Amino acid sequence: MNGVERRGFQAHMTLKYCQGRAKLAQTVFGWGRENIELGLGEKRTGIICVRLQSAFSTAKRCQEKQPLLLWHYPWDKLQNLILNKTQHFKLP
Repeated sequence: MNGVERRGFQAHMTLKYCQGRAKLAQTVFGWGRENIELGLGEKRTGIICVRLQSAFSTAKRCQEKQPLLLWHYPWDKLQNLILNKTQHFKLP
């Protein structure tokens, strides 16, 4: 289950069993309150939030982990390879 699906599920369960109260759902289900509140907001407005977790992550980028990778593959070919292998999220 990806982030959008998980937040949607959490929001649905919060509305169904916890009267839409994120703090109660956090206590009952053990989920993070920020995720629940974000899911409730997405459900209420219909706007899906996309987070840039990788941009703010402390994990090293692919180029830093494997510096020789760019010697074997030009950057445009790597981008095409990555885009073909990843999922694309489509808004409803």
